[in-house]
Amino acid sequence: MHSTGHQSSTLITSQMKSHMFFVFLLIVVFTTDTSLGSLDEEKLHNHLLSRYVKFVRPAQNFSHPIVVHVGMSVSQIIDVDERNQVMTTSLWVKQTWVDYRLTWKPQDYGNLTIIHVPVSDLWKPDLVLYNNANGPYDVIQLTKANVFYNGTVSWQPPAVFKSACDIEVTYFPFDEQTCKMKFGSWTHDYSLIDLEAMQKQIDQGQYWPNAEWDIVETPIQKHTIKYECCEEIYVDLTFVFVLHRKPLFYVVTMVVPCLLITTLTIFIFYVPPNSGEKVTLCTSILLAVIVFLLLIAELIPSTAQNVPLIVKYLLFTMAMVGFSTFITVIIINVFHRAGSTHTMPAWVRLLFLDFFPRILHMKRSHDDDQTDRKDDNVYSSTDCLINKPPLETRESTRSEQKYFFGILRSGYDALCCKTETQRGQYEMGDMEMTIRDEEIVTGRDGHGNDRPKNTPSRNNYSKTTIDNIDFIVNHFKEEDDDTKVKSDWQFVSMVIDRILMLIYTLAVVIGSATILLSSPLLWEGRNVHRYPNVESMKSIDLTDMYPLPPTAPPTTISSSVENVTYV
Repeated sequence: MHSTGHQSSTLITSQMKSHMFFVFLLIVVFTTDTSLGSLDEEKLHNHLLSRYVKFVRPAQNFSHPIVVHVGMSVSQIIDVDERNQVMTTSLWVKQTWVDYRLTWKPQDYGNLTIIHVPVSDLWKPDLVLYNNANGPYDVIQLTKANVFYNGTVSWQPPAVFKSACDIEVTYFPFDEQTCKMKFGSWTHDYSLIDLEAMQKQIDQGQYWPNAEWDIVETPIQKHTIKYECCEEIYVDLTFVFVLHRKPLFYVVTMVVPCLLITTLTIFIFYVPPNSGEKVTLCTSILLAVIVFLLLIAELIPSTAQNVPLIVKYLLFTMAMVGFSTFITVIIINVFHRAGSTHTMPAWVRLLFLDFFPRILHMKRSHDDDQTDRKDDNVYSSTDCLINKPPLETRESTRSEQKYFFGILRSGYDALCCKTETQRGQYEMGDMEMTIRDEEIVTGRDGHGNDRPKNTPSRNNYSKTTIDNIDFIVNHFKEEDDDTKVKSDWQFVSMVIDRILMLIYTLAVVIGSATILLSSPLLWEGRNVHRYPNVESMKSIDLTDMYPLPPTAPPTTISSSVENVTYV
């Protein structure tokens, strides 16, 4: 009996503990405000939507338009496709309007001033992106909307839009692009829905910077347009993005190589004409420019309206390289001219051998001057031989004969390139005229007596010797003349090369500066655009537009728990 009573008391005690724990949970549940708040919110939700028709425009008077405040908060510019002319952006489309059917008294619902309702259960303006390029025209992420006690509905869904953008490539890569996003109602005209901008500019408070583009201005424009298809007037809000390209990548990969190629063309004029590599260098540079042009053609849009800045510069480089190739051919032609094929005009000799060399500080080598002096001496010896009277018409004395052979020997030594004395006369050399030679030529013996009549005529020997010497001298004279003319033409080609190098360098510098620095983006100041103050941007505060009532003190619910005895 004693053990049985003990077991009964233990069972009663465990039951009492379980009942007490259950009562404690009931007390916690019924004394918590969240349960009442949830009930109030459910009651309010049922009250608002029980007889709500989301297909009807929330206007108390049909003739009054619904004013929809529209704003935009850009999150990121994902991509600007210049070739397809499409801008992809990630943003929040903020919309606010008043629905008179969604009003209540906060005091009747536990001081609830705002509830979150799926926007699919509410009427919402049918805003679409007019200039949509690809993808949905409207917002597809139907998030919940904030509904305030005074009927204000705020909906801020995220969205990714691909909008058509007219890409202007005139100053690529130092360009400025203006991309627009046009939002408006597709079915409701201006008399049914009126659009107003929340702010003057697009909100960039949550913007993640793009690696290629800078946003410099984001104005919002309102338009009322009467389309040809319809009689009604439609209103739209256009959100404008003014973008500046960050040109560092294109400067390093395109502009700098093009500048180096253009600068390399200047050194074409430093290559000697007789090397045979001038035209080869011009052709190689021209091929490099064509390769760059094909590379850039894949990056920029195909348009017939404007030619990009970098393409203009490449075309300028191609024109300059073509011009340098043409000039190189002319210079090579002048360099290889000879006296037998071309006669140098007097004006060419005056300009390119006298005038321009002094201005350009170009001097001919000392060997040319020495050759001139040598040629003058050869000419004097030859003239003496040619202008000497025939031997048969004069009485030759012994001294005259020695003079004659001295001239012959001088001409021979001159032709054999003997050394020149200080007086400008040629040395006789080591070869001495033998008596036999003198006797053969003059017809006299070594004592001055006449040779017998059966000896060869002295006139025949004299004429033969003079003719042979004259032929040799004239041959070398012609060679020297031709060599001198070639030297003059070569020097003329060097002068032309130097003049054209200076002109070409000046044209390259002026042309490169004019083309590459013509973009207005490089010269505009900070006051051209209204740069937004990103730090001061905040999302619109609806409490400033629609003040909320003062918060009532929380409702306190007291409850008493009686002691219960379980048997």
